[in-house]
Amino acid sequence: MTHRIVPADPFKIHVPEEELQDLRRRLQRTRFPNEPLGNEHWAYGTSLPYMEQLVGVWRDDFDWRKQEEALNRFPQYRATLTDADGEDHEIHFIYECGSGENPVPLILTHGWPSTYREFLDVVDPLAHPEKYGRQGPAFDIIVPSLIGYGFSSKPRIPIGPAAIADLWHRLMTEVLGYDKYAAQAGDWGSFVTSRLALQHGESLLGIHLTMLPLRPHLKHASQPPVSEEEGRWIKEMQNWWRQEEGYRSIQSTKPMALAFALMDSPAGLAGWLADKYYRLGDTDKTDTTEGMIARFPFDTILTQLSIYWFTGTINSANTLYKAGPAEGSASLKAGEKVTVPTAYSEYPIDTLPLTPRSWAERSYNIVRWRIMKKGGHFAAMEEPALFADDVRDAFREMGL
Repeated sequence: MTHRIVPADPFKIHVPEEELQDLRRRLQRTRFPNEPLGNEHWAYGTSLPYMEQLVGVWRDDFDWRKQEEALNRFPQYRATLTDADGEDHEIHFIYECGSGENPVPLILTHGWPSTYREFLDVVDPLAHPEKYGRQGPAFDIIVPSLIGYGFSSKPRIPIGPAAIADLWHRLMTEVLGYDKYAAQAGDWGSFVTSRLALQHGESLLGIHLTMLPLRPHLKHASQPPVSEEEGRWIKEMQNWWRQEEGYRSIQSTKPMALAFALMDSPAGLAGWLADKYYRLGDTDKTDTTEGMIARFPFDTILTQLSIYWFTGTINSANTLYKAGPAEGSASLKAGEKVTVPTAYSEYPIDTLPLTPRSWAERSYNIVRWRIMKKGGHFAAMEEPALFADDVRDAFREMGL
């Protein structure tokens, strides 16, 4: 079941050589900060020894052209769609048609501080399972760059997940011609995918999430009292966020105050984003530098950082943290719930408490529940084989 791309143009990434040279010059002039004693485990933020290695590799050894070739190995397009407020958005996406006669259309949506590259290693296994000794289903894989991220356009007026969900639905139906499709996501992508299920549930075959962003209206009569387990989890989550929400507080209130530093300094960009990979990735927290490198090899994380740098999208990406809450896209209305069949897989993060299933079932029609043994917030990039098998199994169990 392949579909002709209608209002979209083929796209290939090519960064001009002068931009590569400018990046190297900026990295050569990096001024490193002092590091207070006691930051071996990143208690104050991104560690100096790690950053010295990262910047050195980015400056001297990182081969962007090689990574550019890898990014271009799947067909890519850009389609222009107009939102409800009349603003045009160029949406960049991978489109890899799956094997066999009836592959399942599947849209994969990344989050922050990630890019569409997060899914690059699972596109082929999900589209062509037979090449990896796996049974179907096979999928037509669509991987868009979020609005304001990577090779999609920067919005003039920042938009949130609910508005993006409407654009994603039009991408799948009007541009690609699918009547029904499935969706998978984590982080901000899980907000978008949850809104897809709420706003366009009639077109969703099922969803698979690695984060559960929707919050129930607890005072509605349909909601039972908060259980003891849920109460403990809520307190643990609040304690966790008190330690980790500094970045979110800035980006959700005054993102422009941060933007000038991140746009002007590649080392500044790397330091800001690397902290989140360390916190949210399933890294070895005993040997922190080697643990980070093992979990996120330099070529992998530097490709993510380079996409932000070359496209100049860090500020437009960060402003999603202001646009999302303003839109209220995480809050369910009284009695509202996702009725689309939902599979949830929770990947371990070092300090994040496990979600009670009862809490998830307040907001979602949970049909499959998995607690994974390894992998973190960037599951498709950290454990691509495990992730691809899990997603495929989930949709197979849904009857797709």
